[in-house]
Amino acid sequence: MNDAQHGYWSRRRFLAGMAATTAALIGTAGVFAREVNANPLSETPPVRDTINGVLAFVVPGNDPYSHQQGMWTDRPGGVTVETAKSLERTLDQASPVPLLGPAAGNLPGAAAIALLLNTFGVTADPRSVSGPFAAPFANLSHAAKAQVFEWLDTDPRFEGLVLKFVVNAIPTLAAFAAFSEVSAYDRARREVTGRPVGWELSRYAGPSDGWDEFLGYYGGIDEVEG
Repeated sequence: MNDAQHGYWSRRRFLAGMAATTAALIGTAGVFAREVNANPLSETPPVRDTINGVLAFVVPGNDPYSHQQGMWTDRPGGVTVETAKSLERTLDQASPVPLLGPAAGNLPGAAAIALLLNTFGVTADPRSVSGPFAAPFANLSHAAKAQVFEWLDTDPRFEGLVLKFVVNAIPTLAAFAAFSEVSAYDRARREVTGRPVGWELSRYAGPSDGWDEFLGYYGGIDEVEG
């Protein structure tokens, strides 16, 4: 069996993948570091592209990210503007300290996770550096994304580190965001402004003040004496 079939990646495989794309990855950490400290003009900067790639992987929909990975549906899925913002904000708040060290720009939160996913993504498929999205991870096939998460889950270098727990939580947090109300939630007003995508995905009928058939007591009894 090869390394991928064993569920882990070897130093040889990692170095081979990195060697094939060294030129493309020069300055990657700098790009993510600049995004943390600036408000980019692009509608889909690398970190947001990566987050959208994760959401499409966990809950495919009819968005461009799902189509790019080769697994999509005919209805909205995890990728919405507000869902991506929520997941990015959650990762930033859950891991506000640097996760990857000085060599990677001391990046915290979503930026560090994005850099890690993209570095492993290029290793999984060097062709991912060229595609419709700024982040290589978002350009991967669904199967290649699964391989990236498997490598991250089984990498022995992460054992005992905060990074291990953060990496393991990424798919769970993405699913939670996708099926929550954040796609139609106004944070300033603290209220739902429309029907969230998560409600459609789960076929949730929405909040209710009660049902007529549960009014009163069973059998026409409307009061009980103690």
